[in-house]
Amino acid sequence: MSAGNVRGFSFVELVVSMAIMLAVASSMFSFVNSARHVFEVDLERADMQQRARVAMDAFVRDLLMAGAGLQVPAVAPFRRGDTNPDPPGSAFPDRLSIRYVPADAAAGEAVTITYALDADAFGVPQLTRYDGRSTDLPLVDQIAGLRFEYFDAAGQPIPAERFADGPWVPDAVAADRFDADLQSIRRVRALVRVRPARTFVGIPLADLEAAIDVSPRNLNLP
Repeated sequence: MSAGNVRGFSFVELVVSMAIMLAVASSMFSFVNSARHVFEVDLERADMQQRARVAMDAFVRDLLMAGAGLQVPAVAPFRRGDTNPDPPGSAFPDRLSIRYVPADAAAGEAVTITYALDADAFGVPQLTRYDGRSTDLPLVDQIAGLRFEYFDAAGQPIPAERFADGPWVPDAVAADRFDADLQSIRRVRALVRVRPARTFVGIPLADLEAAIDVSPRNLNLP
């Protein structure tokens, strides 16, 4: 074949072929990007479930011990302890104090734990665990809702207002007095709402709500 018979691409053909190549490449990149977003959303959902699980595990661990060592009240809807305790007669739906004596405690020393909502310096909502003395430990981030409900031996809910109207134990003037209805609690329901740590364009991710019921074994002894 002579050099005169060799034919190259025209400018129009080159432009068309490049346009086709760019369209195919764009479609491929769009597919890959979409798959990456779905993968990241699935990871965020898994992380939200893990955060809810950590919160529930903490509640169960302490509630199962509530009342051990004949501690009263074993559970209460207010903050107890040495630092910033709530005044007697308080009742908050988003706070839970648990008191018990661990089996290995020296001289029967009681443990007091309070779970509540707080926020860090950047405004991130957190579930905190107060040790009754001086430390509020952040337990789980991005907990946007927290609520506790209480039930008696018959399985009936106990309204929060019953924990703030007396009669008082040991009496109405004692500094550490508490409402006698707290001694009727036999089951606690914990509800948390976990919000996503990240947002995704075009892929709405709803908050995760989780709940668990715990019957403290020391409060349900015959």
